[in-house]
Amino acid sequence: MAFTFKIKIKGSAKPPIWRKVKVNESISFDDFHNVIQILFGWENCHMYQFSPRGWGSNPRIMCIFDDDEEVETRPLSSPNTFPFGEKYNAKKIMLGNGFLQLKQKMVYIYDFGDEWTHIIELVEITDEVILHPVCLSGKGSNLEEDCGGIGGFYYMVDAINDPKHPEHKEYREWLGMERGEKWDLNAFDLEGTNEVLREV
Repeated sequence: MAFTFKIKIKGSAKPPIWRKVKVNESISFDDFHNVIQILFGWENCHMYQFSPRGWGSNPRIMCIFDDDEEVETRPLSSPNTFPFGEKYNAKKIMLGNGFLQLKQKMVYIYDFGDEWTHIIELVEITDEVILHPVCLSGKGSNLEEDCGGIGGFYYMVDAINDPKHPEHKEYREWLGMERGEKWDLNAFDLEGTNEVLREV
C-alpha cells in the first residue's frame, strides 16, 4: 500500500510551509525521516524523533546511535511490543505499524535545540506500490539549519531581505548570498525535490 501524507511546519505562515508526499507503507520511520529531510531541504545533521503529540508523549520513535547514553539507562522497547513501550529504534518500526487510519497525525521533531516541529497527517491510503517516494505538491521555501527554529528563520529572512537591517551583511555572508539577492519565502522546486528523492 501507499500512504500520502501532508507535512506542515508548525508556526509557519505567509505562506504556511508544507509538503504532500506519497511513500510505501512498508518503509521504516528512519527512511521516512530521510524523506522529510529532502522535502524541506534539511541536511540530516541533528537528532530526531516521531511521537503522537510531540515532547512527553509515547511511543517515541527515534534515531539511535550505538553510543547513545540514554539507551544504556533506559533500554529500547522491543519492536514486538509497539506501540506500548516508551522508546523505539526508528530503523525497526515500519510506517504501517505507526499509522493505522486516515487523518491520523504524528509529530516529527528535528534538531532538539532549534526544535523544528513538523505536523504529519495521513491523508490518503491506496493499494499502489511505488518504487520511490514522490512529492506531490508543496508550498513555502526550504528551511535553514541552525538558525534558531521557526522564529529565528523568519528573523533571518527579514535580515536578508532588508539591506538596512543591522545583521543583513552577516546573514548574507553566512548563507553565501550575493549582494541584492533576496530570500523568496514562496520558492519551492517540486521537480528538483523529486529528482533528489529518485536519486536517494
